[in-house]
Amino acid sequence: MRYVPYEPDKLNLRAGWKKDAEAAEQEVRNAAPGGKSKAIKSHSNLWKDVKPELKKVFHGKCWYTESPQAGTDVDVDHYRPKGRVAKTKKDGTDEPHPGYWWLAFKLDNYRYSCIYANRRRCDVEIGVTGGKADNFPLWNEDNRAWCSGDDCFDEQPLLLDPCKRTDVALLTFKDDGEAMPRFAEQDRKRAYDRAEASIQYYNLNHSDFKKARLAIRDELTRRIENENVILKNLKPMMLITIWPTKRPSEI
Repeated sequence: MRYVPYEPDKLNLRAGWKKDAEAAEQEVRNAAPGGKSKAIKSHSNLWKDVKPELKKVFHGKCWYTESPQAGTDVDVDHYRPKGRVAKTKKDGTDEPHPGYWWLAFKLDNYRYSCIYANRRRCDVEIGVTGGKADNFPLWNEDNRAWCSGDDCFDEQPLLLDPCKRTDVALLTFKDDGEAMPRFAEQDRKRAYDRAEASIQYYNLNHSDFKKARLAIRDELTRRIENENVILKNLKPMMLITIWPTKRPSEI
């Protein structure tokens, strides 16, 4: 995962997109609690319209995994899930989180994602299932925003955001291509937990991604070695030019 310089205000939106988004948000706001998810899905064309613009931001690569997307399905992920949040219950009740429905049509909540990062997928080689889906774990569940009037600023998400420089710096990689936390658990517990959660939910250690990282490493190593050979062979051929001590007119 690398930093993605995402600036929603600079997207080239179709005429009327913002007006349609405002109308859709109002419709969802007016819908009954049980009908908000259906109302959101009925306007899925709004984030699909933005997908080509999101693709340009990071040169056609998934913002979470850095994998180039060609000939495969690509999603517009809602960083904060729009329809529901898995594994959440309001204190003292069995009420599940309704999702961040008020952010369903907010451009700054959109992330360009491959299906391995956004949907639940099993890595058949190692039998591990990953993918974000409706998961959005927090460091402290008490800070969860439950309605449009709540402030999301204090939530402290565990999932790293590729649009934040400080977030992507919490990941590093082993020699075998495996993603790992940059900081040890005993040194920086929260940073470690955020990296671990993101590796799991974004499927960062799927076998395909690990192989792709190793392929890039091997190609870079080959190029460096070739350049070193070229430079070594050039050294005997280098000529030292001795400038005359007199001006050309004096010779």
